[in-house]
Amino acid sequence: AISAAIRAVAPDCIIVIDGIQHAAHGQIDIASYDVDGYVISPYKMFSRHGYGLAWISDRMTGLEHDALVGGPEDNWELGTRDTGAYATLSDVADYLEWLGSQVSDSTDRRVRFEAAGAAIHQHEKDLTDAMIHGTGNLPGLASMPRVTIIGGVDNPAREGLVSLYVEGMPSAELVTILNQEGIRTHLRKADHYSGNILDPLGVDGCVRVSMCHYNSIHEVSHFLAVMKSVAG
Repeated sequence: AISAAIRAVAPDCIIVIDGIQHAAHGQIDIASYDVDGYVISPYKMFSRHGYGLAWISDRMTGLEHDALVGGPEDNWELGTRDTGAYATLSDVADYLEWLGSQVSDSTDRRVRFEAAGAAIHQHEKDLTDAMIHGTGNLPGLASMPRVTIIGGVDNPAREGLVSLYVEGMPSAELVTILNQEGIRTHLRKADHYSGNILDPLGVDGCVRVSMCHYNSIHEVSHFLAVMKSVAG
């Protein structure tokens, strides 16, 4: 929808998507995006640090760019590729295909990838809904009066991520309490990473709770039980 809106007013605009935060949480369908580039960091989708991957359109491939003197004009790499990095991503692809085979009867590799992405997205949505609205006899974050959920309760773009702060409690203190209970969360401060979001809200910090498809409803219940004792 965003790329379509851009194309409506600037048809020749070069659009590049930062897909780093989405890649591990659902399907990627570049053909449907009408963009010129899509970039991911494999370490955020079950691979390793130290390299990145990008897809670019034919139009972008034709642009002038730095290249090695005497080398192929269509080469975008300026050094030796890390073959070990490709091996780790191949393992990720094999894993996603296997995961798709657990939720689909198809033997087609692409169909299995699509099935894996859909299953990952749905599982994370179920976990996120439970975290926000509650599960069993445990109230969700939305029912805890001292808790503010950044981005609102009803956010269809949310993917396995809930950021929050508790009135009257420094977010760093909450992170420490949760970590002591075996729940790993992260502090986000109003700095160069998150200041563009937190500063307008007048918030100096928040707690980021991240989930993925390997997390369980049991872990969400444990988190809510601790949050109830701290801020319920």
